[in-house]
Amino acid sequence: MKKILILGSEGFLGTVLVPHLIANRNIVVGVDKCFFGKNNLPNKNFKLYKKDYNHLSKKFFDNFEFIIDLVNISNDPASELNKKFTNVTNYLNKLKLYKKIENNKKILRYIYMSSCSVYGNNKNLISERSKPKPISLYSKLCLKYEKYLKKRKKIPFTIMRLGTLYGWSKRMRYDIAINKIIRDMIFLKKIEILGGTQLRFFCHNQFACSVINQIITENKKQTLNKIFNIGNFNTNIIELTKKILKITRIKNVNIHHEKNTIDKRSYEVSIKSARKFQKKINLNKMTEHSILETFNKIKIDKNPFAKHKVTLNIYKDFLDKR
Repeated sequence: MKKILILGSEGFLGTVLVPHLIANRNIVVGVDKCFFGKNNLPNKNFKLYKKDYNHLSKKFFDNFEFIIDLVNISNDPASELNKKFTNVTNYLNKLKLYKKIENNKKILRYIYMSSCSVYGNNKNLISERSKPKPISLYSKLCLKYEKYLKKRKKIPFTIMRLGTLYGWSKRMRYDIAINKIIRDMIFLKKIEILGGTQLRFFCHNQFACSVINQIITENKKQTLNKIFNIGNFNTNIIELTKKILKITRIKNVNIHHEKNTIDKRSYEVSIKSARKFQKKINLNKMTEHSILETFNKIKIDKNPFAKHKVTLNIYKDFLDKR
């Protein structure tokens, strides 16, 4: 059984990752300030420390073979609310963390969750060799920390540039495209599309978890000190809406299309890396199944418009109270 530390275990991805890793016979420890509450259920193979990871001692990290870093203000509008706070959270605190662990020989791999948002607006098909063109503060800080990791190389690392996440989570989010579209289809019978032609790379949260688990389980040289773009399909927002309507068979939905949008990001990402990790999976079928699964979960959500299910609202409240 591998010993794994997850920083940010109680967020949107963390609350899906923890049970996934436990199911694969690992011992998992989470560290989280519980900004979004405690979302993982008690388990004999999971322990949660409710605290800031910067308050952990150097010795604490001796207990783990793998560290998965999910801590980021990962919503573009939220990252712009207080740029100083975002810079501390998404970059400066990570430098402090790295200095605590950089000489720790017990750590076999540090896995950092970055984003395909680093590609910004790019007309060519993206691979890991493509030149990043970050637009938002969030993506700029992701890239800045990536460069730091690659330069230092004191601990073995893997950087995962995730596509826009979607799917069900105990820490549910409706500020991400697919989840919001499905929610509005079900409960409002309408969808508002801003722009719509901008391309996006999407990643089901369970798919991201399976890739993380594979990196940990195999611990191969092929993933050592490398960057991988991870997701299961590309499309633009207009075609995405049509795809969801077709898969879920929802009828009588009003679509309001506003051509102007302030979101300038647009990129199409090669799924070559995703296929390397999941050779036996038909990504097209998996995508359809994951969208339908997300739909079936969201339709039984008793409070889909709760304020705390939009990340921007949580950070606004937090910053107002500081």
